[in-house]
Amino acid sequence: MKKIFIPLVLIILFIQTSFAENESGNFSNKTTEEKRASYVLTNMQQDYTTCYIFYKIGAEAFRKSDGETDAVKGMEQTAENSLKFAFETGELLGMKVETMLARVKLEMKFQVNVIEKNYTNISILLEKNGKICKNLIQNKTQRIDFWEKKATIKFK
Repeated sequence: MKKIFIPLVLIILFIQTSFAENESGNFSNKTTEEKRASYVLTNMQQDYTTCYIFYKIGAEAFRKSDGETDAVKGMEQTAENSLKFAFETGELLGMKVETMLARVKLEMKFQVNVIEKNYTNISILLEKNGKICKNLIQNKTQRIDFWEKKATIKFK
């Protein structure tokens, strides 16, 4: 468990320092490393939000199909963990609670539209988000590495 959080904690500490030094929030004044760290955290926050909704919809679809209660509880717990990480990451980015709630609401609307408001279409979301969300929950470091590589390309 410690192996998963060490890279995230390092990024978090770096971001907190960069925000303290640059209170204006002017992105153009940030160093390349600060831009990369902000990019990683922003994308991780969105991933957690996406996975929260994915697991909430999955739990509801399973519930409506009279699925196993333990499986529904597991999905609900995973959803709550994703939401917790989304809000913790958002706080590190200096996001307002209202902004984070708006993101959750938009993501819910988006994913519900993807399945055309029909829980029997859950396989669409499973194909799109299943592997990413499972990996995010089981191995955060892998997803952080993914976004760090993208950030390195974006901010040279």
